[in-house]
Amino acid sequence: MDVTFYEKRLKPTIRRLMPRSVKPHRILAGPLRGRIIVTSWHDYPGAILGRTERALLEWFGRNVREGETWLDVGAHYGYTAIALSELVGSQGRVFAFEPVLSTAGYLGRTRAINHLAQLRVLPLGLGDSDVLEVRRVPVVRGMADSTLHPPDAWIEPCLVVGLDSLWRGICDDQPRVDGVKIDVQGMELQAMRGMAAILREFTPKLVVELHHGVDRVEFLDCLVSLGYSRLGSPIEPASSEADPAYLNDRSYYFKPVPVPESRRVTSPSTAT
Repeated sequence: MDVTFYEKRLKPTIRRLMPRSVKPHRILAGPLRGRIIVTSWHDYPGAILGRTERALLEWFGRNVREGETWLDVGAHYGYTAIALSELVGSQGRVFAFEPVLSTAGYLGRTRAINHLAQLRVLPLGLGDSDVLEVRRVPVVRGMADSTLHPPDAWIEPCLVVGLDSLWRGICDDQPRVDGVKIDVQGMELQAMRGMAAILREFTPKLVVELHHGVDRVEFLDCLVSLGYSRLGSPIEPASSEADPAYLNDRSYYFKPVPVPESRRVTSPSTAT
């Protein structure tokens, strides 16, 4: 079957026929088989079938450690949040940020059903503002998507704030961040700029899914300014190891760049 025909014509037609009721579903296959996710067949069939995010979950399995703190920015219904929560274990923490209030509520039910006390659900979007703002964004299948501009799109007000202004108040005096996954449908740059201080201080493992409308040069320049390499490693096996285009709807891992000894600043608390 022609892939373009399937994606543009057949897949949307099949999705329209799927049940829209949101309720707990047992994941049928894949790495999260047997876990429960609260969603609908219409909104997230790949999660219920266990066929989505395979490469990303495999990457998590190799790079997420027990006891770590991870941020799931753009958590949607929580498929990746479940995976991260199980990998960090009961001594770790996962902060899941989801700006669509109804979706965040369903994610809270998923947290409770799976007994994931280490998962914190925050009904917020992350941007680059120092104060809490209300932004009106298109919402499709329970997901805020700033890349969409259809005339009949459902527009929903969402709360958005920069993480740097919020983090010390929600981290329970444990500010270290070990990893960040960002999938925010076109708001990648804003989310990263709003957590610039955290990224510079802790240089966590950073995985970003890039989308339509994000200026690649501006994005890569921002990465460098935050202490990361501009050469990302593709998560999905279909991408090449050196992909200068940085394809839409693909995730990339960006490594921190070690600070040369001559440029390191000694903290006053550790200076002798």
